[in-house]
Amino acid sequence: MFNGVIGIWQRITSQRKGKTLFLMMTAFLVLFTFSCAKKKEIYYCPMHTFYTSDRPGTCPICNMDLVKKEDHSEHSDHSPEITMKEDDHEMDTGKIGKSNADDSSEIYLSSEKQQSIGIRTELVSRRNLIKKISLYSSVAYDPELYNALLEYKQAVQSSGLLPESSSSLGIANLQLRLKQLGLSTGQIQVWTSGRRDPSELIIGGKSGRAHIYSQVYETELSMAKPGLNIRFKTDVFPDKEFQGKIKSIDNIVDKNSRTLRLRSEVIDPGHILKPQMFGEAMIEISFPKLLTIPTSAVLDTGVRKIVYVQTNANSFRAVTVKIGRNVDTWSEVLSGLEEGQQVVSESTFLIDSEAKIRFGSNSHNH
Repeated sequence: MFNGVIGIWQRITSQRKGKTLFLMMTAFLVLFTFSCAKKKEIYYCPMHTFYTSDRPGTCPICNMDLVKKEDHSEHSDHSPEITMKEDDHEMDTGKIGKSNADDSSEIYLSSEKQQSIGIRTELVSRRNLIKKISLYSSVAYDPELYNALLEYKQAVQSSGLLPESSSSLGIANLQLRLKQLGLSTGQIQVWTSGRRDPSELIIGGKSGRAHIYSQVYETELSMAKPGLNIRFKTDVFPDKEFQGKIKSIDNIVDKNSRTLRLRSEVIDPGHILKPQMFGEAMIEISFPKLLTIPTSAVLDTGVRKIVYVQTNANSFRAVTVKIGRNVDTWSEVLSGLEEGQQVVSESTFLIDSEAKIRFGSNSHNH
């Protein structure tokens, strides 16, 4: 009988151990499955987006702090990370798709993320800007133009005709040569009517004036116009400034330097400026009420120019813009933006990298 009781007790103990082992194995499998299902955290470099790590740290390329890649689903309940706008109605979506030319995907960046990558914004507004152009210049010494003027005057005098009514082929060819050398029709009349002495081009100015030749790059030619005020300075007389106006601009671009010659007259009552003295000329062009943004806000993709517009405190979207003049640190907006909008002016490249991570290589196609 005693042996029977022991046997029953052993069977009960064995069953209890089996159940305990089964429960322990089940709990282990549940914990293991949960740990495997947990999403692995990824950190990336905002500048070099191809570099990623499973832990915080710095980028080995540029030493920037790595940024945690946010899960899009974290914002699905309260502020969607990616939204699409169409016909001015906002649609919540977790997919990245293509939109019309005027639409674009929005990117969500928390205030902490904006601070970490240094996002700054600037208002799109109308500004009064002044473009200053510095020109390499010298006091005129131009024997070629001097000789051409003398030949033209002699031809006119010998024919007994005025320049405007001259039908002589020789006079017409000489007039064409003067235009090729940079004189307008009005300037030809000034130099051949006695109001200017051609000898001023080789021995220096007369009547309290001096002639200045400057080189203007073809990219700035649209802003340099006859009649603009000019200021000339030379190291020979560092405490003096000679003011005058642009008179004419040559017609042919120098193929090597990509410049044109700009001719000016400045006031020199003491006749202290001598032919071939070197100096610097400065012209200023006013552009009132230009719709502008910081030049740093513009990203040139090679195909188009884009700007990131802040749609609300934590959302941004890329828009295509057409840019006009660049004046110092400002760029003129011809289309794509409206006055009063906020655009990203600093860390534009970093937010663009963030967009490429989220939207892929087609982020600029929106």
